[in-house]
Amino acid sequence: MELIKITAESSEEVKILIDELNQQAFPDNERLDTEIMFLLAKENRINILGIYAEEEFCGFFVIYVFQHLAYISFFAICPEKRSKGIGSQALQLLRKYYANSQIVVDFEAPNENVLNNLQRIRRRKFYYKNHFFETGWYQFYANTEFEIACSEPEFDKTDFEALIADIHALAPEFNPYLYRKN
Repeated sequence: MELIKITAESSEEVKILIDELNQQAFPDNERLDTEIMFLLAKENRINILGIYAEEEFCGFFVIYVFQHLAYISFFAICPEKRSKGIGSQALQLLRKYYANSQIVVDFEAPNENVLNNLQRIRRRKFYYKNHFFETGWYQFYANTEFEIACSEPEFDKTDFEALIADIHALAPEFNPYLYRKN
């Protein structure tokens, strides 16, 4: 398995695969339009990393790199490839790819009052099984509560706040509220 950097100059076939998976994997209120994604990659604001197993496209990451943080903005595995260990292997490769960075991810927090709560619980277990650490921090945006986890025991909240401010300057509609629960 390998991670391959995807750029605006990548083949149309790859762009179509990413667009189709992007449409399928993320709800409208959380999705970043694929054209914008490639524009941001061209401007070196984000990295798009294709996940490949035996030269077959299996999914992608969108990573926002800021100072020594690598923020997983989007992570999707093709539906037919899920539950086969590909996501776990991809996270291991991501740790190597960003060996000198703290990797931060946020995911929908479990909530008994939503229809996809079992999916949220599985996603949470997935990250913690793959050696991410609870930070005790949450953020709220897109009418959803997200739990924040990171790849190291100590969460760099200060740099994360700076990263969020940098994204907000780029996309003013992205204005999460960061908080801890009592």
